[in-house]
Amino acid sequence: MRYIFYVIISSVFLWTGCGDKDTHKQETEDSQAQVETKIQNTFRITDIDQRSTTISIKNAQVKIAKVTQDIVLVNIFSEWSAPSSGMIPYLDSLQKKYPKDLFVIGLVANSDMDNKQLRNFMKKNNASYFISNSHENDKLAGALVKFLNLDSNYPIPLTILFKNGKYSRHYIGATPIEMIRADIEQLKKKG
Repeated sequence: MRYIFYVIISSVFLWTGCGDKDTHKQETEDSQAQVETKIQNTFRITDIDQRSTTISIKNAQVKIAKVTQDIVLVNIFSEWSAPSSGMIPYLDSLQKKYPKDLFVIGLVANSDMDNKQLRNFMKKNNASYFISNSHENDKLAGALVKFLNLDSNYPIPLTILFKNGKYSRHYIGATPIEMIRADIEQLKKKG
């Protein structure tokens, strides 16, 4: 009786374990292509001085047009968030400390601020880096959140570091500037 039971169990494992590897490989490639298609987007963002750039997300790469620096820091924030506002002067100091290496992009998300209000907000918070108030911001933020595999109900501020278009790391919530600075220094050393 035990022998029959073992034969049946072994047969089940043998038959269910066998399959067409090419079919499985094709299914995997198809699902990866679907994920890439879902996050393959291009966004044009503009700051209050009407300077614009295009950000494309494709195949786990983020390409930012008109940016010459190797390291890009994207900060998604809202003006009503105290942790967001608290980080802004520090992000500005990073932009000033590493002008040849770092480009900081601020994305105002979940906000109805117009450019005049944003200009006042930037002045109040000592921000002189590129901050976009574009209607594309929320869509771009959503695409970056998908790129990071985060929940669509993500906390802010959300800060993301890229080097040469490749994801390096991200920070959720207010993050000590020393931590971000150390990560930038590590990225600079990688050449």
